[in-house]
Amino acid sequence: MANLPYQSIPPLPEEINSTNIISRMVDGLGFRFYWATDGLRKEDLEFRPEKDSRNTLELLGHIYNLAHAANSVLGGSIKKKELTTYTTLREEILLLYKDLSDRLRAMPDEDLESYNYMGSAQSFPFWYLLNGQIADALTHVGQIVSWRRISGNPQAKGVNVFLGRKS
Repeated sequence: MANLPYQSIPPLPEEINSTNIISRMVDGLGFRFYWATDGLRKEDLEFRPEKDSRNTLELLGHIYNLAHAANSVLGGSIKKKELTTYTTLREEILLLYKDLSDRLRAMPDEDLESYNYMGSAQSFPFWYLLNGQIADALTHVGQIVSWRRISGNPQAKGVNVFLGRKS
C-alpha cells in the first residue's frame, strides 16, 4: 500500500478533550512507528541484541497484538489476522492506529466510560490501555529505533517527533 498513514501527524484537533488527547497520543505513536519501521532490511528484521530477546520482526508481531487490542477495546471492528511479514505487519499496525485515532476524535468523552478491557480473568477500565498497550507499544517502537541503529540502518534523518513531520 503506497499511502500508509502517519508519514506525518494529522493536523491539531480543534478542541482539547479526553478523546482528542488520547487520539493525539495514538497519532504520535503511529508517526514514531511509521519512521521506526520505514525501510527495514532483512538483517534489521532478524536482529536481536541477545539470544533471549525478540528480534525486530517478532517485536512487530507483538506491536500488532497491542495495536489490535487497543483498537478492539475502543470499538474497532478490524478483525485480527495471522500476519508474518514485515510489509503486512507494518501496514496493518498503521491502519489499526489510524482507525483508532479517527474513532476517538469522533467519540464523545462520556463514551470512554463504557469501554472496558477484558483481561484473562477480569475487566479493566479503558485507562489501562494507556499505561498498558499504548505505553508498551511506545517502548517497543523505541527498541526498533535502537536495534536498527545497532544493525547499521539508523532511522531516516530529519524525523522530528516534536513537530510530527520529516524534513
